Amino acid sequence: MLRSLLASLRKPRAAARPRQRSHPRSGAAVIGFVTSTSARRTITPETAGTADFASARLRLLIPAAELARRKDSVVQLIPLEMLRDARVLEAAPRLTHLVLGKVAADFVRANEALFRTVLETLNHARRDMPVVADLSDDYAALADALGAPYLRTYQATLLKQHDITVPCKALQERFAGEAAGMVTVIEDPYESPAARAPRATASDPLRLCWFGTLGSANIDMVSSSLERIAQGLRDTALRLEMVTHRQRRAMVEALADRLARVHPRIGVEHTDWSLAQTWAAIERCDFVILPQDHLGQAGRVKSHNRLVESIRGGRLAVASPIASYLELGDYAWVGEDLVAGLRWAMAHPDEALERVAAGQRAIEQRFSPAAIGEKWAQALQLAAVSGAAPASPTGPRRLNLGCGDKILEGYVNVDVAPSRAGRSPDVLCDLHRLEPFATDSCDEVMAIHVIEHFYRWEVIDVLREWLRVLKPGGRMILECPNLLTACQMVLRDPQAAAGPGPEGQRSMWVLYGDPAWRDPLMCHRWNYTPESLRAVMEEAGLVNVHQAPAQFKLREPRDMRMVGEKPTVPQA
Repeated sequence: MLRSLLASLRKPRAAARPRQRSHPRSGAAVIGFVTSTSARRTITPETAGTADFASARLRLLIPAAELARRKDSVVQLIPLEMLRDARVLEAAPRLTHLVLGKVAADFVRANEALFRTVLETLNHARRDMPVVADLSDDYAALADALGAPYLRTYQATLLKQHDITVPCKALQERFAGEAAGMVTVIEDPYESPAARAPRATASDPLRLCWFGTLGSANIDMVSSSLERIAQGLRDTALRLEMVTHRQRRAMVEALADRLARVHPRIGVEHTDWSLAQTWAAIERCDFVILPQDHLGQAGRVKSHNRLVESIRGGRLAVASPIASYLELGDYAWVGEDLVAGLRWAMAHPDEALERVAAGQRAIEQRFSPAAIGEKWAQALQLAAVSGAAPASPTGPRRLNLGCGDKILEGYVNVDVAPSRAGRSPDVLCDLHRLEPFATDSCDEVMAIHVIEHFYRWEVIDVLREWLRVLKPGGRMILECPNLLTACQMVLRDPQAAAGPGPEGQRSMWVLYGDPAWRDPLMCHRWNYTPESLRAVMEEAGLVNVHQAPAQFKLREPRDMRMVGEKPTVPQA
């Protein structure tokens, strides 16, 4: 899979992105991350460095370092100031991909003139290379809170002109109706170098940990949440360690005075933020508390990163029910009443321990830097081919799922296999979960001789996932062998029809697949008649399902085509 991603970054097919290029490209992928750095420099895994702010590390430096590990890839940091002049993009080495990294809302607000110019340069650049913008916050939701109306314009422009990456599904869903291009979820990676041993026993006093950025945007929410915890646990001696930046010490001291008036046996200590201090504080505590404004628009779309670091640190987190935390609810305690969560954790140490241990296994698969680097590579790959099937209003976006070696022009060709017969898909993706594609983002989903490769017990969920990415009114086209025809062939001449070679193409191949592939992925797991496939499609939620003439492979009568639509009005 990684080899295919590398290949796609090295040399995108010219037909997949029909742009007029003003200069030749080299074989290497040269990826520029636009950021507030002071000088243009090339990133290597060893020289990526670190930063005080999590957004710079998680959305820029770690992804850049992971991409730099890939063969024939060059990753550069491009200062924002340099984009005042579009000619900077012509400097060697010539870029093949451009990423606008996450920029703090306060920085955008303070540099409106700069960002108006930057947006013009990015819009110019997208004629010659794929441009991806990372939106890790809902700037429009922050516009009113910060008194900065330009934030709304900034976000709307990015959504209109470029493909977007976001750290969580909640933001993907938030932007789905406004984005003209793809909105791809790339989670924040974990940072801690090793998972710590899980522990879920309560000390006396009970040791709690909160870590993060404390400031005017969240101090009221954090203070009120901690006050409710202190009030609800007055019967328990508490020690609260707050890990935040040195400049916020006065805020923590004022909060300590406020909590002491509610709980006479609470001690609050401030720890100057650093990555090492954060990991050490998590290890010292019994439980991590993660209050969040789950009702406000800006708070609802936060990423998983603090919960992930808590789990990796071996501690149960008691967290507010924002969408990202709910996704990991099996590995923490997630709910509105954090006091109830802490009491549950103290009363159920064995179950709490099991949740954390299971969580450590799960996040290793999903949130490791290597896994996140792979998602960034795939997002850049997808951006490079999205010109072949752009979003409306410039043209339809059509997916060819399970494409194998049948690479179709005008489609985004998607497959789980890196290569078939020497031909690679545009996007590598498990067809059970079309993660690179946003809800309601595609005009057509087509799967030619694919549906028969899924088990019957999983096919409804698979079709519902494909249905998710379709726009209301969009078409789903399925072609597959017709079971009725295969049965007729077997009954007509059982001896000939049972052969594994070409003589079984209309019989045994229908039932089991072509054995010449010698690949379990190419085996058939269920077969359909027109009526049984219609029923499955309707059960998955498609409407206006009907049979049409098959257009691929052997066509009629061996094969059949069924076409359905996504309802334009949500079904009850």
